[in-house]
Amino acid sequence: MFVFQAGFTLGNVVGMYLAQNYDIVVTKIEAFKKDVEAKKKPPE
Repeated sequence: MFVFQAGFTLGNVVGMYLAQNYDIVVTKIEAFKKDVEAKKKPPE
């Protein structure tokens, strides 16, 4: 029961954070994807 409550509470907190900071999170994810793609390409 305690594990369920802890997971439920953590999920709610993370969900509220993402809802309030959605633009920031999406921008960071896009920057991370661009960085990964740049590192994948071999230098010419």
